[in-house]
Amino acid sequence: MSFILATDTSCDIFRSELRERNIEYKPLIYTIDGNENFDEFSSDAEYKAFYDEIRAGKMPTTSQINIAEHEDFFTELLNKYEGDLIHITLSSGLSSTYASACTAAETVMRKTGRKIYVVDSLQATIGQRQVVDEAQRLRDGGVDAETAAAKLKDFVAHLHTWFMPYDLMHLKRGGRVSGPAAYIGTALNIKPILFINKVGGLSVVKKKIGVDKCLADMTASFVRDAVPEARTVYIASADSDHAEALKQRIEHARPDCKVVIGWIGPVIGAHTGCGAVGLSFLSPILREI
Repeated sequence: MSFILATDTSCDIFRSELRERNIEYKPLIYTIDGNENFDEFSSDAEYKAFYDEIRAGKMPTTSQINIAEHEDFFTELLNKYEGDLIHITLSSGLSSTYASACTAAETVMRKTGRKIYVVDSLQATIGQRQVVDEAQRLRDGGVDAETAAAKLKDFVAHLHTWFMPYDLMHLKRGGRVSGPAAYIGTALNIKPILFINKVGGLSVVKKKIGVDKCLADMTASFVRDAVPEARTVYIASADSDHAEALKQRIEHARPDCKVVIGWIGPVIGAHTGCGAVGLSFLSPILREI
């Protein structure tokens, strides 16, 4: 390995797969009914069970990885392996995890004299997964950590990720939309289309009536903005009934692309609720929203 590679579990790659790929990880935490749980999912059944709890009326919450936890994690990795470390985090626009990782990295570097590069994915779930995949490709290709971190920063700037939340009432319960907006939107079947913007936050770009119009719009964005060469395209699903339909649309539009459906895990799913679906792809166009 040309460097140590680590991430947090918002990338939503099965933890067993991360271990097989020699990618270290720090699990995030979600809470249901007052019980803290590590995000350690490695099977479809575990993700499905999480969303079944939400359907049963549970309202999960999430917490950040603090500075001390990051310091312990980084120290453990540097003691375990030789070389520099690249750590990829959940978007700084969605969480303070990146900031705490940076603070911890500075402390550990002063103590050890080793290099730690904290990369802000400016993404979550399938978007972050693509950053991890690219980092592994660079690592396995022998690229040094400093060069890889710079390349990843450029890669991140060209990732486009679109989401359609489905359950507006869950967003209302979580305080993310107002009661009137949730009730009116639900009654009129209005679905917002969100884009992960250039600072890694969420921007409501459009609102469509009905799921089909949302899926068509996301597909059109992909056809317009994706890189022309064949790449793996990721669809994110919060146990959505519409992920397969989006996959079929993408495959019809770009049969040269491999389309993979992945889970939206508990860290993001706690906020979206059930049914959300997303699309993430590499674009030659810088994120400008």
